[in-house]
Amino acid sequence: MNIPLTKKEKVRVNSPERIFKVMKEILLRENEIEQEQEHFWTIGLAPNNMIKYVELVSLGAMDQALVKPMQVFRVGVLKGAIKLVMVHNHTGPDLLEHDLFPSDGDNDVTDRMIQVGKILGIKVI
Repeated sequence: MNIPLTKKEKVRVNSPERIFKVMKEILLRENEIEQEQEHFWTIGLAPNNMIKYVELVSLGAMDQALVKPMQVFRVGVLKGAIKLVMVHNHTGPDLLEHDLFPSDGDNDVTDRMIQVGKILGIKVI
C-alpha cells in the first residue's frame, strides 16, 4: 500500500527521530490502517536521504507481521531507491519496556534484508 506523502513529509531524514516524526504523522493521518495490528513499512531514500516513498509492506496480527524480501524491495527497485529504512511496530495494551526493543525474530529479518539489499545494491540503514 503506497502512502501518498505531503510536502511536509517529503523531507531529508538523518536520524531515527526524524523518521519517527514522519511515521507518526502518517499513522495519525491514515485512519483506515488498523492501529492494533503490527505493521511493517519501508521508506525509500534518494542518495541525499530525501524520502522518495513510504510503503506499507505488511499488515499483520497483534503479535507479528510477516515479510518476504520480494515484498520489502519491490517498490524500492521500481522507484530507484538507493537506501531503504524498515519500520516495524509492536502493539498491545500492556506494552512493557522490553517491547520497545527488537525481538530475536525482528533481528533475524533485519539481517536477512540487509543481505538481500547488498545483492540488489540497496543499502538497508
